[in-house]
Amino acid sequence: MASKPTSQPPRSVTSQLTALIGLAGFLATLMLLRQLELPKTDATVVGMLGTALPMLFWELFVLKAHRQEATGLQGFGLRLSDPVNWGRVATKLTGLWGTIGLLSVAYWIFPEYQRDFYKPFWEFCRDYSLAFACISFVYFVLIDRWMKDPEDEYFNAGRLFLGHGKGTDRARLKKHFLGWLIKGFFLPLMFIYFGNSISALLGRSLADITGSFTAFVAFMSRFATGIDLAFVSIGYVLTLRLTNSHIRSPNDLFWGWAVTLLMYVPFFSVVGNRYLDYKDDTNWIDMFGDGDSSWFYVWGCAIIFTKIMWAWSNLSFGIRFSNLTNRGIITNGPFRLMRHPSYFFKNISWWLLAVPFYSVESYETALQHSILMVGINLIYFARAKAEEKHLSEDPVYVEYALWIEEHGVLRWLRHYMPFIRYVPPAGAGSMRTA
Repeated sequence: MASKPTSQPPRSVTSQLTALIGLAGFLATLMLLRQLELPKTDATVVGMLGTALPMLFWELFVLKAHRQEATGLQGFGLRLSDPVNWGRVATKLTGLWGTIGLLSVAYWIFPEYQRDFYKPFWEFCRDYSLAFACISFVYFVLIDRWMKDPEDEYFNAGRLFLGHGKGTDRARLKKHFLGWLIKGFFLPLMFIYFGNSISALLGRSLADITGSFTAFVAFMSRFATGIDLAFVSIGYVLTLRLTNSHIRSPNDLFWGWAVTLLMYVPFFSVVGNRYLDYKDDTNWIDMFGDGDSSWFYVWGCAIIFTKIMWAWSNLSFGIRFSNLTNRGIITNGPFRLMRHPSYFFKNISWWLLAVPFYSVESYETALQHSILMVGINLIYFARAKAEEKHLSEDPVYVEYALWIEEHGVLRWLRHYMPFIRYVPPAGAGSMRTA
């Protein structure tokens, strides 16, 4: 049985200081980019590096994440005399490049990826593939000699590509290909979204930001989104065992994948635009008319607050953000307040921005839009439940979720909305005793 929650949640896989270091790197890089005139793709890469490198340095040389038990690493010697199992390394590299080859074929086949929308990502792949090849070679040589169990997912994938499928570990193959399917779907999107966000932020002058309160709210919303995307985009790149940010397990629930992908291009183009289109030509500004009301400023500040909390939630992952995976459990920052702070504040911000309950057409239209917005909210509720089911395989998450049930800021809601309660799966245990 799951143990009684303690007075403190279990320790988070990463610290808030790590996230703040990454945020400082992002802000410094943004100021640097304002002085440079880089092509959009290069500016995107520089923005990602400026955010990621300070956190990588902190994780490796200060927190020494590579020594944590979950990495499965040991030793860490760098003596040139140490033998390298070149055959095993070559097999792992075959697994890496064979998997990337499969993704490339999928990108080539599916018409979705022929759209101009994806051109920045293809430019990135073309311009930085050699650097990636060099870094991955060095990384695999080092990691192979340090692994306690070196016949990992890449080794099994490499054996499969080399025609030695018999005897491969199917569980590891499933984990490998599901993890890369997640990366292959989300990385192009997040890279492009982050590049667009960087361009928008760099294109704003101080006069644009301070010209009016509505301009300031718009900028802060964009700024918070830029921070969010900086951490989200690097998360799909830095799935590294060396920093304990590797994929521990991918979500293999079909319905979990379905409700997640529904909210992203190209699937949301159908769901959001044809079935759950809750927006019209009005927004929160129209609701206040001339904007002289004090509630106008309160409402705008609420939008900024929810956007910042949304960004802070994803920032708290450090280098570990990824949909549909467990890369260690986050228990600090906004996650100390509730189980799904990103989803909660994201959905609240949409209500505040779009005000679907306000319409200049009719009460019936307002009701229709509100119901459609609830449909979006229900998809995110389903996403949250899918994540809980998957993460509950980790006893640390079970302990954390039970702690939130007793100490979370929304714990009072479970008396009125019992369906939001966390119920641990049968037999779930905790790594700590009460």
